[in-house]
Order: sequence, then C-alpha cells, then structure tokens
Amino acid sequence: MPLKKMNAVSACLFALWLPSVCSQALAVEQDPTMLGPVTSKDTLWQLAKTARGDAPYTMYQTIVALRLKNPAAFIGENVHHVQLGAVLQLPTAAEIAAIDANAAELKVEADAGYWQQWVSSGKREKPQASPWSGTMLAETVSTQQPVVAAMNRSEVNTPAAANSVPKDALNSALNSSLTSSALPPTSNSSEQSSTLASERAHVPAPSSTQTTNAEETLPTTELITIDSDTTLSGETRLFPSKAEQGQSQLSASVSVLQEWHWQSEDEKSSWSLSPYVRVDAQDPKRNLLDVRQASWLQVGDGWELKAGIDQIFWGVTESQHLVDVINQTDLADRPDGEAKLGQPMVQLSLLGEWGNLQTLVLPWFRERTFAGPDGRLRLPYPVNRQQALYESDAEQQHVDWAVRYAKQLDQVDLALSYFKGTSRDPLWVMSPAQNELLPYYQQMQQWGLEGQWIVDSWIWKLEAMRRQTKQDRYSAYTTGFEYSSIGVLESPVDVGWIVEYQYDSRGMQALTPAQRDLFFGARIAFNDEAGSELLFGLGQDLQNGSTRIGKLEASSRYNNSVRLRLDAWLFQTDDIAEPIWWFRHDDYVQLGLDYYF
Repeated sequence: MPLKKMNAVSACLFALWLPSVCSQALAVEQDPTMLGPVTSKDTLWQLAKTARGDAPYTMYQTIVALRLKNPAAFIGENVHHVQLGAVLQLPTAAEIAAIDANAAELKVEADAGYWQQWVSSGKREKPQASPWSGTMLAETVSTQQPVVAAMNRSEVNTPAAANSVPKDALNSALNSSLTSSALPPTSNSSEQSSTLASERAHVPAPSSTQTTNAEETLPTTELITIDSDTTLSGETRLFPSKAEQGQSQLSASVSVLQEWHWQSEDEKSSWSLSPYVRVDAQDPKRNLLDVRQASWLQVGDGWELKAGIDQIFWGVTESQHLVDVINQTDLADRPDGEAKLGQPMVQLSLLGEWGNLQTLVLPWFRERTFAGPDGRLRLPYPVNRQQALYESDAEQQHVDWAVRYAKQLDQVDLALSYFKGTSRDPLWVMSPAQNELLPYYQQMQQWGLEGQWIVDSWIWKLEAMRRQTKQDRYSAYTTGFEYSSIGVLESPVDVGWIVEYQYDSRGMQALTPAQRDLFFGARIAFNDEAGSELLFGLGQDLQNGSTRIGKLEASSRYNNSVRLRLDAWLFQTDDIAEPIWWFRHDDYVQLGLDYYF
C-alpha cells in the first residue's frame, strides 16, 4: 500500500483511539464492571440503560439481568426496589442475551403491580415480587461473588468482577419462572429458603421506618419523567484488497442514536422515541436518517397493545435468522443482516400460562438499503432504489400481517409463526438501459418454527421456514448447538462452542450463501474488568471447498461511557455462481468507538 494511504489509515485509527485514551485519563477512577452507588437521582430505567451499553437487547432483559446479578441489592426480589447506596455489578452482554425478552417484560410489569400495591398500603411491609423460580442463578452469583448492600449507607463493599454465569443457567432460570408471573406471590418454599439464605443474610429485613425512609429517596419509576440517552459511534473500515470497481480501500462513518423514553406513574403506559442518523465519508448511499422506534405501549392484565414504529426480533440460531421477517434489513450498515430499520406496526400481545400470542399489522413497507457506486460490498451494477418494482399494485402501502405463538414446555422453548405480505428479500431486474439493477419485491407467505432445548451446558437450537411466492416454493432450516465451557483451564474465561448446519432446498439457485453449509465458532467472555468479549465463526460450504465466510466481533469497555469494538469479515470463493462472488475482494477490518452520554 502506498505510504500516503498508510498515513491516512494511521491517522484515522489514531483519531478513533484518541478519545478513548483521553476519556480514560480524565474519568474518575472506578471499576467499569460496577455501577453506583445508587442515589436518589437515579431511576430504574437509567440504571438499566447504563448496564446495557451497546448490547442490542431490551430494557426489560437488562433490568432482570441486573436483578439476577445483584440479588442482595433488590429488596424482596422486586426489580423496582433497589437499595439506596447499593453498588451494582454489571451483567455481561451474554448474560443479558440469555434472558427471554417476553418473560422479562412480564416480570418487570408484574413487579410494578406489587410495587404500586405496596405504596398504596402505606409501605407497612416490604414490597412483594412476582413468582420467581430463578433461584439457581441467584445462588450461583451469590456463591461466586456476594454483593453486599445495606439500607441508608453510602459505602458498600464492592467485590471484584464475578465470573459469568452459564448462559443455559440464565435462560433456564428465567424462562421457567415467568409463565405465571401475573399470579399472586407464593410463599417461600424450603428450596427457595435454602437457596436464597446466603444472599439475604447480607440484607436484614427492613423495618417499616427504614422502608419509608428508603422510599423517599429510592429510585423508582414513579419519579421518571423523560429519560434521554445518546450513543455516538465512529467507525473506520480498512479493505486490504483493491475493489472490483476501483472504490476506496478506506472508509469512515459516524452515527448517532438518540433514545427518549417516558413511562406513566402506574407503569401501564409508555412512549419511546429513537431517531438514528448515519453519515459516511465515502459512500453517500450509506447516509441514513431513520426512526428505529417511535411507539406507544399500553399494558393491561394479560395483554399489551403497541402502536407506532418498532423493531422486533424472531429467531434463536447464531449463524443466520431465517424466521426474522418483520423488520427490513439495513444491509448498507453490515453484511450479516443484523442491523434493522424501524417498522411501522400495530401489535397486540396476549400473555398467560398458556403461552404468548403475538399479532402484528404492518401498514407500510420499508425498502432495503444497499451500498452505492462509491461503496464496498456492492453488486456489479448500481442499485436504483427509486425505481423499485412491486408485485402488489399497492407497492409500499400494502398492508402485511403476521402472527406468532410462543410457549415453554419444561426446558423446551417453541414458537410458531406465519407472515403474509411483501417479501423483505428482493429479486433483481436489469433496467431498460442495462446499466442498473432494480429491486423487485414479491408477495409471499412464510411459515416459521423456532425451537430451543436447554440441557445442562447444552443449548440445542432449530430455525426452520417454508416460503411460498408466485415464482417459487422452498424450505430452509438451521440447526445445531451451543456448548458452554465455564472457567476454562481454571481461569475466569468462559467459552461457548457453536456448531450449526444450514440448509436451503433451492441449492445453488438460492440467493443466500447458506445452502448446505456448516458454521462453527466460539463466544468468549473474558470476565475481566473491561467486560471484554469476542465472537468468531466460519461458515464452510460443504459442496464447494473454496467457498467460506468468516467473521470476528470483539469489544472491550474502558468505563461506563466508552466501548471499543473490533470487527472483521472474510469472503472467499472461486465460483462465479456463488452469491458472495462479488464480495470476494471486500474482506475488511473495522475499528469502532462508542460513547454513551
């Protein structure tokens, strides 16, 4: 590479590293794995937002993960009753991810009801919580590193970072506990008493006087007006190889995600607004102004109604998400399809012991984003989104709809889904001038199946779907397992080993590279003070030995405000019929910096 280009790369990398170094030097010394002490100015939502960081999980998942990670800091096991002065240990992204989102939402909303009952009763006894069978996780955390927190104290013992709890323990503990969270709390069984004895020993039962004093300064959702959180991100991509069309080997972009959240005092109504802006220095087609979330949520007894713009995720496997069809993919952001655009919707969910029934009406279609002529990871011809074609005469105004039923049966999580509407995956039509590609969006029906079976340290996973359009009918599935090795070689490092098989009945006619491929990888949690994590994987085509895709994702936190990310992608093939043929020179390494405020 010429010296001038090398200097440009070095300067760009230095520009990304400098803010993190400065923030580390100027920040007040604190353990980045801890949060607190909790003050009267904090709110539950703010605490959860800080704990979540850049992890793409819901606030409900984060709140429950905080409670499980710090059992002694929550009075009566109620997520809304955090002890004043408590120092909370932050859960890892893997621990948050292991929490079932729907179950977590039930837990938080049910605890809110008990909290309101406690406030209305004059605070004579400590608040109750929804039924909770997650004692295995609480015992594991307490045994490894007990969190000591006391009422009305500003100094609290802050242990070193605890080892990560096994993902299967987290998932099984939570999933098995919340199918009946709307029922009255049960009395402590002998098993619960023995399990939680060690953690409760650190927190004496508060007297009525103590509880009243704590409530006057306690961070509760009653104090919430509007929470505001901002994430400023900078990314630099370095492409070692020259592009097919002569694009730059270096790119840089900046993005801002602003999040506002308001919740009523009774916690039955809430508003969320999350605009997102991205600006790319090389490719104008990557510039984006999007609303990731702008929704109103109303919660009732066994039902929820949401209207507006939101993001919904379906799926359980790691290598690809076949059943995830609600939100359109922001493909210009990253090649794996994980980034999604906000989707207008009306969602009604019915919740109970019988399961979770989710119905969605989707009144507006979002078109997929693509790299432009000046960008990398692009097709051989420019994509003209303005001339997109539709099978439906209603085009973007076609009303789609979907339904999904989910149920837990002991250690097995199952979900069945159906979608009818505009396909999120376009076909391609050459323009009349033969110099552009026009996206063509078909009408489709899709039946989906998700399954997850947790057995000790094993998580067996399955995603399968059957799709039908006027032109085609085909099936696809991804199945495999994740095995967790805790404390590898007596170290604090935890490793999750991932193996998945990908199948598509269309074979070489498929528009995706996962036709008959084997994916294997590892998820590593270092459990250090920086919360360092690493995920890498390789997808190998079993029919063509020269075709493979590799990825690496790593992140490390400097403090509660700064996180550094490293991503890398590899595309290899010598077969022009493979979908990744046009990306074979687009391997890249990306350095990213996230700042939260």
